[in-house]
Amino acid sequence: MDLKSFNILMVGIGGQGVIRAIQILTWAALLDDYKVRTAETHGMAQRGGSVSSFLRFGYEVEGPLIPSGNSQIIIALEASEAARYFRYANSDTIFLINDKIIVPPTVQLLNMEYPDLNSIGSFLKQISTNVFFIKGHEEALKAGDLRSLNVYMIGVLVGSNQLPIKQKTLENSIRRFIPRKAQEINKIAFNIGIEKGKLIKGDIK
Repeated sequence: MDLKSFNILMVGIGGQGVIRAIQILTWAALLDDYKVRTAETHGMAQRGGSVSSFLRFGYEVEGPLIPSGNSQIIIALEASEAARYFRYANSDTIFLINDKIIVPPTVQLLNMEYPDLNSIGSFLKQISTNVFFIKGHEEALKAGDLRSLNVYMIGVLVGSNQLPIKQKTLENSIRRFIPRKAQEINKIAFNIGIEKGKLIKGDIK
């Protein structure tokens, strides 16, 4: 892994916990003594608009925005958002994508076509061979609350063995940012995610 600058882009829609997930990862990176830069962009986040959050950490990190084609990891909490941010990927980028598509109300209202999982996968696999669709909604519900999806996806990343941050550090960071009443559910979601990530690990090229 290139620890001069490790770049993670997390995307989704408003209300999915994209920014909270990056806060967890950012604090953990700081605890592991990395230099850290973050940035976020969001549209009508409270109304289900697109949300993206950039995390760059390492020993020689400069600006907060990830240059095009320089993400090691792209995590999408909503599948179509992975395609929206394709320009940040390269042939080695690992896509971890929740396989849930949430069609915007305007698209439904106007009866417009919207990409399905097959078309999203076909498009992204032209860029990288490391495209993984994950049943994140189902697994978060198994943990006890759909709102644990973001922490579940962090767990998948940890289990894939692609994140140069200690698992224990992440567990401490989750406890810091998740309300006490939700910590047990998120602990379960994190651990379920780790097990899923271990299954993916052998398929990463």
